[in-house]
Amino acid sequence: MQDIATTLKRLWTTPAGRWSAALAFIVLFPLYAAILPASLTGGHIGWVSLRLLAPAQAVFAFLLATVLALTLAAMVLLIRDGQKASKSSAASGALVAFFAPLLCCTPLIPLGLGALAVVFPAVNGFAPGTIQGFIATHESAIELMALALSFVAFWQNARLLSRAPACVIRKVQGTKY
Repeated sequence: MQDIATTLKRLWTTPAGRWSAALAFIVLFPLYAAILPASLTGGHIGWVSLRLLAPAQAVFAFLLATVLALTLAAMVLLIRDGQKASKSSAASGALVAFFAPLLCCTPLIPLGLGALAVVFPAVNGFAPGTIQGFIATHESAIELMALALSFVAFWQNARLLSRAPACVIRKVQGTKY
């Protein structure tokens, strides 16, 4: 928890941290607010889907955008300091949250299973409706898993940022630079 507090303080006091977090939030919040009601609109994404945005989905979009914006800002500071950032859990959390509302009501799963059936004929008898029904039924749990993955990514990057020494270039005695 101390790593998270230290990272939040550093993000707030560093202009690069503030700007990257703010810009990421400005992009991610409307994106998730427009995507989350996609299961109610038959997979259509756009500003028109904001009419169907439930309060719980708005809170979730806010939380997910906040955690991902902080993760991206921490990654920016890590890379700027010459450290390695943890990218895999951040990407997986963002992708799960992005695709979960889309997979239940769009033809992505039937098309994917059809493409697999060309190579593997045993897939031909598998009903895509079963997968889509599972995703529609457990969509909130899948989105909570995406939020948890995003928080793990923020925690990993916060740990790296708070424990790693910043790259500081010092003047060596005897040189003029």
